[in-house]
This record gives sequence, C-alpha cells and structure tokens, in this order.
Amino acid sequence: MTPFDRGLLIIYTVVTTVLSSLLLMIISGWWQQPLYFLWQGPYVYNGQLYLALIFGVLLLIGLRLFWVSLTRRNNSGKAVVHDYKLGQVRISVLAIENLVKKAVGQMSGIKEVKPRVVEHKKGMGLHIRAVVTPDISIPEVSREIQQKVQEYLAQTTGITVSEIKVIVDNISTTRPRVE
Repeated sequence: MTPFDRGLLIIYTVVTTVLSSLLLMIISGWWQQPLYFLWQGPYVYNGQLYLALIFGVLLLIGLRLFWVSLTRRNNSGKAVVHDYKLGQVRISVLAIENLVKKAVGQMSGIKEVKPRVVEHKKGMGLHIRAVVTPDISIPEVSREIQQKVQEYLAQTTGITVSEIKVIVDNISTTRPRVE
C-alpha cells in the first residue's frame, strides 16, 4: 500500500468513525436534535448538496481502498537491473533471496534463514533473519554471514550489497535425531 493510499485510509477511517458515532447517537436517542440543521437551517443553503458531495467523496475513497485491497503486490515483479552493452539483465528479488538462502544455508551452525531484500539509500540492502545453534559465537557467525553473502552475490550476480543486517531470531535448542 502506497503512502497516498495509507493517507486515504486514515481519512476514510476517521470520517466514517465520526459519522457512525453520530448516527449511533441519533438512533439510540442520546442526541435528541438530529442533523436537521444541515438541510433545514435558515443559514445553510443547499445542505443536501453538501451532504451528497461528502458522501460521494467517501464512496470514491472507499472504492479506491477496496480496489487496493483486492490487488496483490508481491516482490516477484521487482527486480534488480543491470545495464550492459548488449541490453538489460534483470534479476528478481525472489531469486536474490533464494541465492542468499543457499549461501547461508551451507554454513555450519545455521538452522533456518529468512532473507529479505530492502531498498537502501546507497543501493540494495539485505535483512537476514536466522535461527542458529547454541554452540556458536553469534558475532563471529554474523560477520561470516555478511562476508559470505556479499562475496557470493557479487560472484554469481555482479550485485554489490550496500548493507547486510543479520538478525538472530532464535537459538535452536532441538538436537537432530540420530538413527
């Protein structure tokens, strides 16, 4: 969802909440004077026109948000682009994430890896969430992950990653079964 759509959602939510509260107060009898002043007040001309405009705008915002909620946006369409003499080479974000999984998954002491490609000021960044075994040095393995991923992506794709954050989500306490 874009920032524009988030702003629309905030406005739509606030306005519909206020209107719902007013209607609930009128229906339940807490407010004895309903909103007659909007269309019968002596100083307000064309009150119904104002109400129609307000509800028309709310309807358009609601339809826009409904459309945004139905359309899915995934990272598979996004790609890193290299321009060469013979043309462009696009590498999908999903492909980069799978390469990171392969590179880190081969390391000892790593149980699970969940990489995510993020945009960074200087280029592309990675956030790598990992579950590690308890018998390793976390700072040492984190540096090793960063170096290995940087080298592997540069070697296989030609992409230089400007930032790699390693987040250790958990320490695995389960031991593999020996059969």
